Amino acid sequence: MGMRIVESEVLYQGKLRGIRDVIELDDGRRFKHETIEHPGAVVILPILPDGRIAFIEQYRHSVRASILELPAGTLEASEDPTACAQRELMEEIGMAARDMLALGTLYPAPGFCSEVQHIFVARGLYPSKATPDDDEAITLVPLSVEEAEEAARTGRLSDAKSLALILRARLNGLI
Repeated sequence: MGMRIVESEVLYQGKLRGIRDVIELDDGRRFKHETIEHPGAVVILPILPDGRIAFIEQYRHSVRASILELPAGTLEASEDPTACAQRELMEEIGMAARDMLALGTLYPAPGFCSEVQHIFVARGLYPSKATPDDDEAITLVPLSVEEAEEAARTGRLSDAKSLALILRARLNGLI
């Protein structure tokens, strides 16, 4: 069944943009749909030289909690996802990667958000200067694969993008 947008309005414009579309189906039925437009992001699973995974813990105001997650960040305008992944690694854990392996994309909330997350496994890490964003208070939390899986099992790790990337890396034999 086909559909077309017959009307669109901007509800909010800030770091993200909220829009409401009126959509018409081939049979003439119409409905409204609201979308948060997002520029896209990267998520990185950094494998440290000792084989542990470099997680971070940071405060996420939207959920009013510090959470355990993999390094991630928003794409800047026209930024290549691999370059963004390298930048985020340096900003969040103070390391760069000799090997950045792309594992595809994720859609974290396709029911209401246009965000596409580009996911990577970073290997061959070496020190680089950490430069966190002004709104980031980050603690490095290295975990073995077994500790990461236990954190996922118990709910200590409840960040969806991190769980999905761990699963994809595990299924591809990378961890």
